[in-house]
Amino acid sequence: MVTWQEGANCFIDALADKNSVPGGGSAAALNAAMGAALILMSAGVTIKRKATPQADKDFLAPYLKTVENYKNELKKLTAEDAAAYLEVISLKKQANIDEKRLAKAQIKAAEIPGMTAQKAQELLKIIDIVESKIAKIIASDILCAKALLVASLKCCAENIKTNLPYIVDENLKNKLSKVYNEITDLCRSK
Repeated sequence: MVTWQEGANCFIDALADKNSVPGGGSAAALNAAMGAALILMSAGVTIKRKATPQADKDFLAPYLKTVENYKNELKKLTAEDAAAYLEVISLKKQANIDEKRLAKAQIKAAEIPGMTAQKAQELLKIIDIVESKIAKIIASDILCAKALLVASLKCCAENIKTNLPYIVDENLKNKLSKVYNEITDLCRSK
């Protein structure tokens, strides 16, 4: 069985490798997944503490499943982002480029950071709701979760901005531009 330290080291080394995947999009999704994990840990520790009022435990408990689902979705997006960009690279290297397949691959590569950003935004809303109920002894972890989610959003914005010039579908380009603007506005306010 791989320890968490070995897994972390493996991912960090993969990011540092001279290959272009995993890259910033995968790192953004992983940051958001780690943010979700810290929300879970903060809420779980708070619920487990004898000193926590029952009303606070009851308030926090329903959020655990939702945050767990976000965490799992973001873990999948970490891998999907790398796979999507790898597809783009692979298609660009072909002698006879299939422009339709390449366009579809570029769309997918551009959409994944948008999906990651949406989930990170939802998790930030959950933090706003639960933060006051988290035990003070573990408050730094919920604040770290918030910082990771904001960092994820900033990375998503950069990925979207980089991918926009390659999107030929004007509707999608406009949608992603709107997402980019929303993300950058949100990051300024956090």
